Amino acid sequence: MHLAELNRGERATVIGVAQGEAFCHLCSLGLNSGAEVELVRSLSRNSLLIVRVDGFDIALRGDTAQTVKIRPERAQ
Repeated sequence: MHLAELNRGERATVIGVAQGEAFCHLCSLGLNSGAEVELVRSLSRNSLLIVRVDGFDIALRGDTAQTVKIRPERAQ
């Protein structure tokens, strides 16, 4: 599953980030393996996502979020 597939309010753990031109930028934003993320909001039909990582909200393009592989948190 990829970060762009989360629904608002759902949480997940980052498994990995695809190598590419945005790799270093995403890692510098905290999107490393093991990081916990939450989808705060999606705008413009998922073309822009607001994601919370380590207490900070960051904006990502939907196509960039597709490069972040996640493991969703299971509801208990």
